[in-house]
Amino acid sequence: MLRPTLRALLLLAHLPLTAVLAQSVAQRTPNLSTLWTPAQGVVQFNFTHRFDMSDAPLRKITNTPSFQVATRVAGPVSVGFVYGSNSDLVPAYPNEWEWFVRASLFSQESSPLDASFQAGWNVAAESLDAELSTARDFGPLRILVAGRAFHHAFFEDSARYALAGGAAFRVLPWLSIAADYASMINRAASEHPAWGAGLQLSIPSTPHSISIHASNVGTGTLEGASRGTHTRWGFEYTVPITLRRYAPARAPRPVVTEPDELDSRATAGHPDTVVVTIRNFSFMRQKITINAGDVVTWRNGDPVDHLVVFDGFESTAIEPGHEWSHRFTTSGTFTYHCKPHPFMNAEIRVREAKP
Repeated sequence: MLRPTLRALLLLAHLPLTAVLAQSVAQRTPNLSTLWTPAQGVVQFNFTHRFDMSDAPLRKITNTPSFQVATRVAGPVSVGFVYGSNSDLVPAYPNEWEWFVRASLFSQESSPLDASFQAGWNVAAESLDAELSTARDFGPLRILVAGRAFHHAFFEDSARYALAGGAAFRVLPWLSIAADYASMINRAASEHPAWGAGLQLSIPSTPHSISIHASNVGTGTLEGASRGTHTRWGFEYTVPITLRRYAPARAPRPVVTEPDELDSRATAGHPDTVVVTIRNFSFMRQKITINAGDVVTWRNGDPVDHLVVFDGFESTAIEPGHEWSHRFTTSGTFTYHCKPHPFMNAEIRVREAKP
């Protein structure tokens, strides 16, 4: 198990850098989150709090808080950790840490499905763990499937494997109903499958989201989400910390007149349209170059409204799933931002149309 996992990590270093998208919890399930790759310049902080109550007469409430922190370091690769302060993964070892490296392999924007690979070290189990995750959208339905491998599972076994799957159905642009199920392969009679189900909500006009759910696992580590114990109730709240928000504003760039690579394929007298997708509170194409006369279309893939604001004009509110277009008729360099979310900014370079 150890050597194949190391070979897989080395293979990742040679993969092409693909566009990666972070997600709202409305796009996943309570216990399947490894497709979540933060955007560049964002520190993703997820707080999960689950609890259960003992039987009468005590009815004691036991809390199980855990944290996930991750950030992108290069291309499609992010690093992070999961920390559970009341884990029951390993007896007498409540402080469970999982340090991981995660890479986005494919995106459904350019491939048949989303895919990611994660490898990490579970401190409590002293185990090198890995997961290959895939997902695909079918209209409002998102299907997720994952395969997991542990080289020293639960600090008591040799190499073991698990399978997991789930679905999230988007009822409204900001609300999904989600559920997942995972099981160890060759599960012993004393081992229970893991499950989770709940309401996944994106909070309108903010980059935050919240999951209100029930599950029979305590932590979101790969091993923790593969073997169940008893039913817990809880929530997960996501806080993407955008570092650009705290950086000083840059002076506008001078007009670029020298030839450079065009994002449009326009020829003389035949304008082109360039699409800029808005996803995860970011303009996915930070800098584009077009010819005068070309049209730029902003397509909103977030669950909240965005406004594209230039110096002198701005768009109408672009609702989720909608788009807004503008034709650029004069050359120059145009910077813009989102009015509700000023940390979102990008740039368009417009060259004079060649005769």
